[in-house]
Amino acid sequence: MAHSATMLHSVVAHAGDADVSVHYLHGPRLDGDDARLLAEMVERDGGSISFHEIPDREVRGLPTTTQFTAAMWYRLFLPDLLPAADRVLYLDADTVAVDSLAPLWEVDLSRHWIGAVTNVFQENHMHRPRALGLSGPEVYFNSGVLLMNLDEMRRDGCTARMLDYARSDPEIEWPDQDTLNVVLGERRLALHPRWNVMNSMVRFPWAADVFGEEVLAEALRNPAIRHFEGPAQNKPWHYLCDGDLRAAYFEHRRATPWPEVELEERTLRNAARRQLRRLRASG
Repeated sequence: MAHSATMLHSVVAHAGDADVSVHYLHGPRLDGDDARLLAEMVERDGGSISFHEIPDREVRGLPTTTQFTAAMWYRLFLPDLLPAADRVLYLDADTVAVDSLAPLWEVDLSRHWIGAVTNVFQENHMHRPRALGLSGPEVYFNSGVLLMNLDEMRRDGCTARMLDYARSDPEIEWPDQDTLNVVLGERRLALHPRWNVMNSMVRFPWAADVFGEEVLAEALRNPAIRHFEGPAQNKPWHYLCDGDLRAAYFEHRRATPWPEVELEERTLRNAARRQLRRLRASG
């Protein structure tokens, strides 16, 4: 709850005069007091919020991993959960808005099902898109930020198609992201990378080959959404995280009902690793 509250505060804080309507997806075990505190925070800052419970039966039989729980599938139900909405912007809980998202909201999706930023793979994962039957890594998108064309998705039965695909392959490696790419990728609008600035863009030099040097430089210079994707130590609440714009997470976290952060894995061993990292950077 604390991480999603931080993300939501960052979005509302940068909204200016724009109306922000939050649709919070959750399972049956959401704590009532937490929901009340979250709603008070969003409404205090000028937004509105609706809560949408996804029953366990809806995600039964869908693959999960130790890292990704069944909650990763909730967004697939958005076309039916929001029947009056023509679009929605989905954000992972490990994202932080650092600029207004109004220009992203206004992007023309036309006949595209989805708008998303191309994923930057680490070297040992470059083969994965072709293994899924896609033409190559350049067509595979990251699913942490999704501008979803709900009208088109409803019209073409995308939710049912994604659920069928996911249930057909219980061993799928990145369950939700792979499913989204296989089913929706053929009608994906590639967004400017500033709408999903990932760790991989900062750390992998071949990110410039994915976006072009000028476009990548613009995204890093003027990000709108910072996404702390990847393993646990990439998250801003982890002791070893040294990601760019990590401070933005703590700034917004302090404004939520859960301001205190106990850093994960704050151990003597990790303290030594941090010190060694600093010595190498200074030397």
